[in-house]
Amino acid sequence: MPRETRSDEVLMDEVRAGSPTAFEALYDRHHRRVFTFLLRSLGERRKAEDLLQETFLRVFAHREGWRPSAAFRTWLFTIARNLVVDEFRRRSGARVLEGGELAETLADPSATPLERAEAGELSERFQAAMLELPPSHREVVLLCRFGGLSAEEVAEIIGASPGAVRVTLHRALRRLRDLLGEL
Repeated sequence: MPRETRSDEVLMDEVRAGSPTAFEALYDRHHRRVFTFLLRSLGERRKAEDLLQETFLRVFAHREGWRPSAAFRTWLFTIARNLVVDEFRRRSGARVLEGGELAETLADPSATPLERAEAGELSERFQAAMLELPPSHREVVLLCRFGGLSAEEVAEIIGASPGAVRVTLHRALRRLRDLLGEL
């Protein structure tokens, strides 16, 4: 199957016109990064899967409200972020993944058992370090590194300047490096 070459914005215009194949192309292009963002934000695979589905349901339900003046990817991650915020309002906080759940989710299926065990240990250490970050720093790391968004896109999502996002990302990554060195 040939790789989709149309831009997100062109695809979204087609979705607005009623094209299910354009919606499928957008989902195929973005679902992994959105899922990773949700999983890392929430620490629960089932909840991340539910919110991934809800994110794309909202994209479809609100397709008429999307305007080409905003990048589709920014709009998509704003929806996902708002769902995470709503989820945190409903509960007291995220749990640390247990039993290598995150490692299993992201693991290379061709990895040896030793490589999987090492990945699981590293994943648990990383998750613990992420939870030590202030929520605003954690969010920037997740959006930039796991969501693949630029500083400009993250700035639009969180309502900050791109410079502030870059500074926050730098500080968060430095703190993560320190925390991982301590663990």
